[in-house]
Amino acid sequence: MRAGVPRRRASDYVRARPVGFFGRLRLRHKLGLLITLAAVAPISVAALLATRLVVQNLRAGVRAQTERTMRVALNLVISRVKDVFEETNRIAALPELPDLLFLDPASIKEMLSRHDDLFRGGLAEFADAEGRLVSVYAPPGTQTQPLGISDDAEPIRRALQYERRVTIVRAGKGLAIRASSPVVDDAWRLRGAVVVTVPLDAGFTDQLKAQLAADIVVYSGNEPVASSLLTPDGRREVGPPVPVEVATRVRAGISQLLDTEESQRVYSMGLSPLKDAEGERLGMLAVALDEERLIEAQRRALLSLYGSAGVALVFGLALAAFLSRRLTRPINHLHLGALAVARGDLDHRITPETGDEIGDLAVAFSQMTRAVKEHQEGLAARMREMVTLHEITSAVSAVVGLDEVLYKIASEVAVVLQAERSALLLPGASGELELAAGVGDAGKDIIAVLGEALRKRGGPIRLSEVGDDPELRLLAKNAGVHGALLAVPLEQKERVLGLLLLSRVAEPFSESDQRLVVTFANQAATAIANAQLYDAVQKASEELERKVKERTVDLVLANQELEHTLTTLQQAQAALVHSERMAGLGQLVAGVAHEINSPAAAIQGAVDNLADNVTRLARRARELGELRLLPEDRARYFALVEQLTPRLSAAKIEAPGKVRKQARELTETLGKLGVGSAEAACRTLVEIGAAEAAYQVAHLAARAEAAHGELEDGGAPALGVLVGYMEEYAYLSRNTHAIRHAIRRITRIVGALKGYSHLDQAEVAPADLHDGMENTLVMLHAELKYGVNVVRRYGQLPAVRVYVDELNQVWTNLIHNAVQALGGTGEITIETKVDGDDVVIAVADDGPGIPEAVMPKIFEPFFTTKPKGEGTGLGLGIVRQIIDKHGGTISVESRPGQTRFIVRLPVAGPPAVLVSSS
Repeated sequence: MRAGVPRRRASDYVRARPVGFFGRLRLRHKLGLLITLAAVAPISVAALLATRLVVQNLRAGVRAQTERTMRVALNLVISRVKDVFEETNRIAALPELPDLLFLDPASIKEMLSRHDDLFRGGLAEFADAEGRLVSVYAPPGTQTQPLGISDDAEPIRRALQYERRVTIVRAGKGLAIRASSPVVDDAWRLRGAVVVTVPLDAGFTDQLKAQLAADIVVYSGNEPVASSLLTPDGRREVGPPVPVEVATRVRAGISQLLDTEESQRVYSMGLSPLKDAEGERLGMLAVALDEERLIEAQRRALLSLYGSAGVALVFGLALAAFLSRRLTRPINHLHLGALAVARGDLDHRITPETGDEIGDLAVAFSQMTRAVKEHQEGLAARMREMVTLHEITSAVSAVVGLDEVLYKIASEVAVVLQAERSALLLPGASGELELAAGVGDAGKDIIAVLGEALRKRGGPIRLSEVGDDPELRLLAKNAGVHGALLAVPLEQKERVLGLLLLSRVAEPFSESDQRLVVTFANQAATAIANAQLYDAVQKASEELERKVKERTVDLVLANQELEHTLTTLQQAQAALVHSERMAGLGQLVAGVAHEINSPAAAIQGAVDNLADNVTRLARRARELGELRLLPEDRARYFALVEQLTPRLSAAKIEAPGKVRKQARELTETLGKLGVGSAEAACRTLVEIGAAEAAYQVAHLAARAEAAHGELEDGGAPALGVLVGYMEEYAYLSRNTHAIRHAIRRITRIVGALKGYSHLDQAEVAPADLHDGMENTLVMLHAELKYGVNVVRRYGQLPAVRVYVDELNQVWTNLIHNAVQALGGTGEITIETKVDGDDVVIAVADDGPGIPEAVMPKIFEPFFTTKPKGEGTGLGLGIVRQIIDKHGGTISVESRPGQTRFIVRLPVAGPPAVLVSSS
């Protein structure tokens, strides 16, 4: 027992546990009660069994009838669902309905009232082909408020996809049957949809009760919403509540039977789940049968049971008075011995007085007392070992440097075990053990040779006198080791990191000393591995910082070169525009000036972003260096970034809605894999086009946090650091990609100057029009990213033979004009499809539109609606020339809120190419 803790008395233990009336009785009184019970029990059990048999037969009959009625009720519900489905299909098949939906929705109610034989109740709703509700019909007196649906609701969307469907749904607080069907005309054109909703209300339960002769209750979730139950005064009851555990089993698909009371009557109730078409359980259907006969049988059986128990009680009391005193004396002696042991007297002995089970119990109690005493002594020794181990591990864990950790291990264990020699040996470059830290006088080479000999033997080695071992005698003498020896390997994950060697002359090492050192060796191995890893991370961090600085210098130089190139291009553009205005060089030079604006703007936007991009990348690199990744994990991470570089550079700019949806799905996927709090990281990965690498990055972050815990000084989480570095790397790659692409575009424009004067020398090649469109969007990203949403509706297009460079000028002009029309905010929609031998490309915007008076002039050279100095009026003129050269057509449709340019190109290629090839 520890010092300072007072010894408890036996009375303290007795008072610590509350007892009831039976616990306060003396043993002879308890024995008398038990004997009386033994006399009463047989007769009572016999009567009880007979009573239960009768009641169970009656209850089984009621339960069987309840189950049969419940199955019939479910079949009737299914029949009603089928009727609603057929009514909906018949309404949808009415020959005049398609025309009324398309031309006169207001006349649908009048039409449906003429066909009252098709609709027996509920709510009928009609939607047009766009999903908008245009008419609602309900018979007089029908409550429609919780039954209605909204525009473009799920039943309407499914019906507009040519799907006929019926299911059970929640309608307000209750349930309803809802069926939907598409409405098509004689030519199978979709004209709209019809949705019929029939509530599962009190009228529905009354219909089932009339067919089943049993009460019906409908539950929505766990709450009753409709029933056929009536109180004695004729009021309708909503239905009895259902226990939570029963409702849980029913929603799990298991039908349940239970007894319940409602309106002063007891019912046998059967419950079965109600599911929708997808299998989701929305509520329950209950069938209730009266149990009046069963209650009367139970009352009579209880009267018989009470009479039998009274007779047996008199006999039991007489027998108990005789036997109780003869059996309690040896038990009382055993009780006194137990109190002595409870007071802490473990030397007390209990002498058995009888040879029966009570005597055996006295012997066993004495043996248990001796075992408790031995266990107490062993527990005290084990506690001393645990305190010592805690002191050593606390001292080792307080440092992180490798040299400090090694010295702490050797010195602390020597102090605790009072050893004259303590040596910590670690493998050197050659694999042989070398002295890493030590306490006491010992030569490095000699002590390493001794440790190598001990390591070859394997496992912990404990010797009372090292000089008695013939193999180690000479080595120990040369190393200055005398007396007792203890050698323990340092192991981590089945890998030996080194050897801990201790010696002392005062007394041999005990088995408890060996256990203590073995336990400490495991902790020391972990501390050494962590210190080695810390040193490696520090070196890797310094190397990474050096590389980041070198890369930053390269980027700054590249930025300066790009700024010089941009200045030169801007000067060239100004010279071209001035030449066009002053000398009237014509449509060609003006078109070049117009076309060069887009790549020049792309270069300017990328250059503006590079400086901030480099600063953010350096900050992210520093955070990555501070993150204590394992060396193999760091190499794996950078390999993943290099692998994703092409995709990060050319990633598409998705719509914000699509990005949020993909990020939400990716977050849910990582959550199922055990990764929590990853919403921001998932959104960033989706935006930069690296969603497929999410799990790999999350796995590396989890390994870092699992190995080292949370970052010190409030640092960023590991997942945020890894994703942040990848994000800045992606934006840097995108900016350089945009600059590179814009410069190539400028080169193409210069080449086009020659092509316009020598059209017969232009080359035609098969091309993917979607690639050209996406390249144009990337080049114009600086104009689109601040409020213009691009919606792509691409079809399956074949490779089209075109003049690739010239056709890209078409997409650039159309998209650039759309951005200017939107004023920087709005939506641009790009659609592609195949129409016969042509491909059709449409570029639309939701801007203010083109005035009707201007429409005939928009393709004329030098005509522009822009302010003076902002446009030359050659853009659409050049577009029309390029489309004519390809043998295609371009048209425009415009109204307020939508302007749409439609380009048609032959798949076979320009007519001049076809003639020359023939």
